[in-house]
Amino acid sequence: MNSALQCLSNTSELTKFFLFNLYQSDLNTDSPLGLGGNLAKAYHALMHDLWIGKEARTAPYDLKRVLGKRLQ
Repeated sequence: MNSALQCLSNTSELTKFFLFNLYQSDLNTDSPLGLGGNLAKAYHALMHDLWIGKEARTAPYDLKRVLGKRLQ
């Protein structure tokens, strides 16, 4: 999971899309097959922590929790 998130995080256009909150207009909170936008929100929070946050390190606990709900 770590290496995949590092690759995604270093995809500049994708990271800008989430850091500048551009993803919000594309959220689909009504789909019964989706996660109500929670995965995108968790990814946004992780990108914010990685690129803007004040801590030297972070862990993707919320993102993993959201993914775990879908995989059950």
